Amino acid sequence: MSHADAAEKLEDWCRHYNDDRPHSAISYNVPSALHFPDGVTSPPS
Repeated sequence: MSHADAAEKLEDWCRHYNDDRPHSAISYNVPSALHFPDGVTSPPS
C-alpha cells in the first residue's frame, strides 16, 4: 500500500461517512446535511 493509495481510501471513507451514511444521533441525517442544508458545498461563483 502506497501513501497515495492510503490517502485515496481515506478520502473515500470520509466522503461516505459525511455524505452517504445516516447517523442515528442526528435523526438519521448525514453530517454534511447539517452544515450545508441546501446541498451546496461551495460558495456561489
